Amino acid sequence: MSGLPTGARDDTRSPSLSPPATAPAAASPFRERVTRHFDDIASSYDEYKRRNEYYHNQIEDFVRSVIPPGRSVLELGCATGALLASTRPSRGVGVDLSPRMIAEARRRHPEPMLSFVQAAVEDFASDRPFDFIILSNLLDYVEDLWPIFERIHDYATPDTRILISSENPLWEFALRLANRMRLRIPDTQRNMITILDIANVLHLLDYEVIEAGYRVIVPKELPFLGDALNKVVPRIPGLRNLSWRQFLVARPLPRRSERRGYSCSVVIPCFNEEGNVVEAIRRSPSMGTRTEIVVVDDGSKDRTPELARKAGETDPRVRVVSYSPNHGKGYAVLEGFRAATGDVVMILDADMAVMPEELPRFFDVIDRGTAQFVNGTRMIYPMADEAMKLLNFFGNKMFGIILSLIMGQRNTDTLCGTKAFLRRDLPDFVISDKSWGDFDLLFSACKRKLKIVEMPVHYQARVAGESKMKAWKHGWKLLKVCLQGLRMLP
Repeated sequence: MSGLPTGARDDTRSPSLSPPATAPAAASPFRERVTRHFDDIASSYDEYKRRNEYYHNQIEDFVRSVIPPGRSVLELGCATGALLASTRPSRGVGVDLSPRMIAEARRRHPEPMLSFVQAAVEDFASDRPFDFIILSNLLDYVEDLWPIFERIHDYATPDTRILISSENPLWEFALRLANRMRLRIPDTQRNMITILDIANVLHLLDYEVIEAGYRVIVPKELPFLGDALNKVVPRIPGLRNLSWRQFLVARPLPRRSERRGYSCSVVIPCFNEEGNVVEAIRRSPSMGTRTEIVVVDDGSKDRTPELARKAGETDPRVRVVSYSPNHGKGYAVLEGFRAATGDVVMILDADMAVMPEELPRFFDVIDRGTAQFVNGTRMIYPMADEAMKLLNFFGNKMFGIILSLIMGQRNTDTLCGTKAFLRRDLPDFVISDKSWGDFDLLFSACKRKLKIVEMPVHYQARVAGESKMKAWKHGWKLLKVCLQGLRMLP
């Protein structure tokens, strides 16, 4: 699966392929690791599949039941090409990051209607659309879903059907155990992504989910009963969640071209962040018609306010709000809201554990009218080492469940500091918890029935300084806020 330009193709069999408008970016460490892994297993990949032939036949049967023969089919993450070939396309294109996987695919499937391209799926381009696009087990091994689905719009139409399937994260422990016992295809680090997470990203990028569900409750052949159970049980509420495969079928909608022309305020609450504040300012992108950066010094005892003001001497976007003594993040955020003048208000934690470069995605979702409140979630992609302590991780998971029950809608990350919303809604926001305020913002948006969506972000280890979150101390406070939210919401 490395990133040669899309022009690296078999020209005699791939007239529809064209190079991307811009050259592919240099391979990241993530991409290089994935490439090495799949290169290493390419020659034995099909042999591993034969060890679980019944399971993989179930996947092929499902794909063939959706895709009639004789259609144009693209498979992103095609491995050795078996699934693509099984659809018997009139024009089939397989794309994979691994050079050795592509070499195996070309060797095993020399049919003239099939062509295979070695490229990162984010870089692949085609000047002809496809009837069907397959992403089987791909999204578990990509660094970022966003550019993939943005690019698919270029070679899909509203009539294109996109088939996405992967292994159910519920069985992650069993899959790891099977790997250790060499009972399945060797694995590498993967995203913990559910069909709900995928559906959320699709919604943000103008796709419509046609169907989503589960398949394969019995992964090994069970004479007389296996096929019947696999046909019936994945349709039964509750039990279907135990299936080994999850799937989703979607189609692209016309892209929303109308923009509201909003301006933007980025609020950066700071307490003793002298090692981070200048970099946070420098890396914050300009968005919309106008961007201001409101740095709120929450009674810092170091050089945070001095460095922020100095940065403002060369960056006219910067405004500094400073006071003493320290009151907590929730209080600082409120002060930033009061000072903000942009149409869209965004919160960026000064530690840059969420990269400032990802802020435009939050802004664009509101500027296009897709949502009115965007909440970051760090629970999709693998986190950088020690970015979140284990106790904090499980606490966040627990509060995600609690808030989902209270709010009546899914919330996977309650304490991601990165959020975006319209300034005109601020008068309706009540922040009672001055320590953090994240829960209060979510409860307020829910109470006013704003359209809330989650935005996947890559969570990095803090650049400098120490985290202000103390699991036990702040956990009890957040439980109290949950009770207040329960009383607040109708």
